[in-house]
Amino acid sequence: MVLTYLSVVKESYHICFTSHDEVLFRCEEDHGAFLNLAALRCYAMDTELIAEAEMSTHAHLNIFTDRPMQYASLLRMSYTRYFNHKYGRSGRFGEKNTYLLKVDGFNHQMVLENYILRNGLHHGAAATAFGYKYCSVREMFKKDIGMTVETPGSLSRNDMAGCLPRHAEFPDNYIMDANGIFLRSSFMEIRKAEQYYGSPRNFLFQMNRLTDESWSREQMSDNTSSPITLNDIEQADEKSISQMLKNESGRFFSRSRMQDIDVCRLIDSQLCKPYGASSPYTLSSTQKQRIAKQLYYDYRLPEAQIKRCLAMQ
Repeated sequence: MVLTYLSVVKESYHICFTSHDEVLFRCEEDHGAFLNLAALRCYAMDTELIAEAEMSTHAHLNIFTDRPMQYASLLRMSYTRYFNHKYGRSGRFGEKNTYLLKVDGFNHQMVLENYILRNGLHHGAAATAFGYKYCSVREMFKKDIGMTVETPGSLSRNDMAGCLPRHAEFPDNYIMDANGIFLRSSFMEIRKAEQYYGSPRNFLFQMNRLTDESWSREQMSDNTSSPITLNDIEQADEKSISQMLKNESGRFFSRSRMQDIDVCRLIDSQLCKPYGASSPYTLSSTQKQRIAKQLYYDYRLPEAQIKRCLAMQ
């Protein structure tokens, strides 16, 4: 009998989770937990994570895998379990469907990375792509462009296991920082991501260029039938896309504007305390309304931001 072994072909996919009615990450610890779970899922499923960015209402991942939807659903399930347990919440978390796009071609891949790595800039969370910390952009060519190199953590394997779900399996090359978060450099395929840019100079150019029709033309040289655009990546309305394009210049960034994570920190650490709660998920509707009015009149926050940070939808 002749046995034929078929090699598994990994292909590139863009995955996006969205949650516009309530924030996905209420604090830095939540961002770290999501990154750890993504790393564990990569190891369990022999999947390569190329680029990622986590915003308050959505998360982008570019992975090389042969099981994209299984990776996405299991990661989402494990993070929902973590979030629900931590905040006294129950039920499905975020929009029902997960966005999935197969990447087709060299320029297709580079443009996807561009959009993911510039996500903080597009959403007005930073003045440049490098100003947003919940993203892998700072790992790219970091020695060449003078980025601070992370100091490997000193946690033992037992201490690392204590920061993860019970019975979590991870390889010896995974390294944690002192806060119990896996270093991106220890589990992500940063070198593969860099290869699409070719040089640190081109990478810096791509992080600072403005979106225009040339992005689509470059992808068409790959003979792709559907070039990636900002509209595809974000799936937002025209008004939101227009604002993202304005944010690319960095001129509209305001350091005084409270980001969602700042509002959530204020709610969880201060405004919930008089009601004996540590998160809005254990508040009554009346209590939420009182806090909402306080946020509106005292801090002049937009109504939509108040609602999603208080999970009022």
